[in-house]
Amino acid sequence: MPMKKLIIFLGMMILLIAGSVSQHQFLLTQYAHLFTVNNATKGADALVVLSGGMMTRLPYAIELYQQQYAPVILFTEEKKRIVSPKLESLVSSNMEVARKIMTALKANVKFRVVPSAKGGATSTFDEAYDLLQYGRQHHFKRVIIVSDAFHTRRALYAFKKIFENSDIQIEAMGAPNAIFDETNWWQADVGISTYVLEGIKYMVYRFTNQNVSFVKNY
Repeated sequence: MPMKKLIIFLGMMILLIAGSVSQHQFLLTQYAHLFTVNNATKGADALVVLSGGMMTRLPYAIELYQQQYAPVILFTEEKKRIVSPKLESLVSSNMEVARKIMTALKANVKFRVVPSAKGGATSTFDEAYDLLQYGRQHHFKRVIIVSDAFHTRRALYAFKKIFENSDIQIEAMGAPNAIFDETNWWQADVGISTYVLEGIKYMVYRFTNQNVSFVKNY
């Protein structure tokens, strides 16, 4: 093949590959954005930090608290993790971790725990039922749930299902993390596992309003 034609051929191949990569990134980014919801406004009754990611969710909730999104931060009561009796003293509760984070950030915030009706929440649905009871007792009108960005769509959907017949409005805000986001999640193993599983979990939540029987929650 003459050099000129070879250069043209290689140039066309590079353009095709670049276009494929660009489209690939666009589609994966758009897919991830489907799971993110940030629709909260200031003046809510409480910020509710969901269990499962205290190191990302609480610092972001503190930022929102300081920006006057709500006058109190609530923590859901997570079920105690099952570990060897010899290691129980090493397992910290949500509140213990929260106190350490607030001390490290020198954050002076008002916080409370939402009691669990079943000895500790094991799913987002459990947290929603617990908050509904607590919110009615305290005459809440609007609350903001704070979770990781990838979890906000599913969490908001679950909470709205449970709160459907109440007068309490639910909003959501997604905390960022330092490892991956919607624009690069496919470049990290934890990002891949997170977004692949989140798609499956969201579809399961579409068809139920409680913990599914075929998955054991501990």
